[in-house]
Amino acid sequence: MSRRRDRTQSSGRSPHRSHECPKWVPAMDNRRTMTQLAGRTALVTGGANGIGRAIVARFVADGARVALVDREPASELDGSVTAFRFDLVETERLDALVDEVEATVGPLDVLVNNAGIFEPALAVDLSLESYRRVLAINLDAPVFLARTVARGMIQRGYGRIVNITSIHGQFGEETALSYDVAKAGLNQATRTLAIELGRHGVLVNAVAPGFVATRMSVVDGRNELESEWFRDVYVNYGKLPLRRYAEPWEIAQHVAWLASEENTYLTGQVVSVDGGLTVTF
Repeated sequence: MSRRRDRTQSSGRSPHRSHECPKWVPAMDNRRTMTQLAGRTALVTGGANGIGRAIVARFVADGARVALVDREPASELDGSVTAFRFDLVETERLDALVDEVEATVGPLDVLVNNAGIFEPALAVDLSLESYRRVLAINLDAPVFLARTVARGMIQRGYGRIVNITSIHGQFGEETALSYDVAKAGLNQATRTLAIELGRHGVLVNAVAPGFVATRMSVVDGRNELESEWFRDVYVNYGKLPLRRYAEPWEIAQHVAWLASEENTYLTGQVVSVDGGLTVTF
């Protein structure tokens, strides 16, 4: 459900009322005067677009230096951002990636595991290749990046790790078996990492979005939320209490707080940022 978005304007309630974006959203120019991440260095995966892009922009606005990791090129980068082209399916090369990042931008204080893919298939049609690819990017990469980055955080006695999961980690959906398994696994990895790393000053949490305006909304060439189903069930009927999808910047602001020194006592939690969707289940 974090993979969906909506642009529908219904004849009844609008599924998305206008919400002004902060100045830091359109461009990474650090005009916003904030300091909650000042002096910190962060690695953000999947940072070239969508939620990841918004997280990078927010971190820069908050004063962080950011290593942006994505298999796609990233454009219009602020001087505080260094991009690294990398395909996270290559699990065996993740240690080398971290070494390269830290050699370039310095020791990491923050890790945000945001990158994810979705490959729809009914369970009876699911291929082993697709299943392994989804788990490699959505689960294996976050776990092994956290493992490697945490070693340095332990030595320095400080760190923040934020995993972007999904409400799919709690609730299933047809054709989403591999995605659901990966997100549920990442929720549990978040809890276990928090138990092991807390004594070292490393806090680990997850953010589980619901409907967000990203390109993952498009499945098989169709934006699922440009449908009568979404309008009728989630907007008009109120299955989604806020009756609109989230913008990526709305997810980013929660991630920024969890990744900052202002978060002093929250760890091991999966925070649902879903407009109230899951309370109606």
